Amino acid sequence: MSVKFRNAERKDTGLILQFIRELAEYEKMLDDVVADEATLEEWIFDKEKAEVIFAMEGDKEVGFALSFLRSSAAV
Repeated sequence: MSVKFRNAERKDTGLILQFIRELAEYEKMLDDVVADEATLEEWIFDKEKAEVIFAMEGDKEVGFALSFLRSSAAV
């Protein structure tokens, strides 16, 4: 089966948090996770400060990438 990718949507906020927690648990850092769905929704979808892409096998999300967007301005 081939892997495809899709952009996260607002309805995926709970799934994004699940992936973050699973990664943190794997890294033995679950106690350091302070994110919640409301915060993720605000920063990813309202303020557009980050974006998430899911890796898909068929109809199932099997991985994700979370990128924080930065901008710089020359002074």
